[in-house]
Amino acid sequence: MSAASAFRALAHQRRSVGRFLPKTVDHAVVHDILQSTRRAPTSLNMQPYACILVQDAAEREALSAAMLGGNVNKVLDAPLVAVFAADLEPSKRVPAVQHMLREAGAHPSSVQSLDAKLRFFGGEGHLAGGIRALISTAVSPLRPVPTYVPVTAWAFKQTMIAATTFTYAAESHGLATQLMEGFDDTRLRHALDIPDRYSVPVVVACGYPADANAPRDPSPRLPSSELFFAGKFGQKVPGLEDD
Repeated sequence: MSAASAFRALAHQRRSVGRFLPKTVDHAVVHDILQSTRRAPTSLNMQPYACILVQDAAEREALSAAMLGGNVNKVLDAPLVAVFAADLEPSKRVPAVQHMLREAGAHPSSVQSLDAKLRFFGGEGHLAGGIRALISTAVSPLRPVPTYVPVTAWAFKQTMIAATTFTYAAESHGLATQLMEGFDDTRLRHALDIPDRYSVPVVVACGYPADANAPRDPSPRLPSSELFFAGKFGQKVPGLEDD
C-alpha cells in the first residue's frame, strides 16, 4: 500500500468514540504515537505546547472533576487521556529553540532573528499586541503585513496541529480517539499542576473502542463544493466529486 493510500485509509476510517475497552495501551505504542506527534509542524518550529498523559485510574478520576457533561465519563472510561496545553508565553522557549537550530546547522541569521519574528507573529503581550495591531492596520494598504492575532489564538493554532497529528497516529495503532473541548480550564490545570502560562485548547480521550466490531458509518461532512475553491473564493474545483 502506498503512503497516500495508507493515509487516506486512516483519514476515512477515523471516528470519534465515546466508549473504550478497559485495556491498557502498551508503552511502546504510546511512545510511537508521541514520537509521531513530535513531528507535527509549528510556526517558526517553536513547538509551543505540552502534552500531559493521564493513565492512572485515580488521576483520571481527579481529572474528570474538571470535565463537563458527557466528557466526565469519557475521561473515566478511556485508559489514556492526552491533555494538550498551549504555551501563552512562547518567548520563554526562544533560547532552547535557538540552541536546537544551531545544533541542526541552521543559518546564524535565522537563529538570531527568531525572537523578533516570534514577537511579531506570536502576539505575546497586551501592549505590544496593540502596537502590532495598529501597525498592521496602518501599513497594510501600503505593503503586505501579517494580520495580528492574540497569543492565545496563535498558540492554540500550533497546539491543535499536534493534537490532530496525535489522533491520526493513534488511529494507525488501532486506537480510537475523542477530542473534547468541554472542561473547566482552571480546574484542569490545577489537577495536573500545569503552570499558569499555559492554557488547554483540547483534551483527547484515547483507547481501544468498545464497539470495534460494530459497523460505524462515517459522520456527515458538508459538500466539497462548500469547502474547497479554485483560484478564488466561491469558484468550484473542476471535477471534484465527493466519495
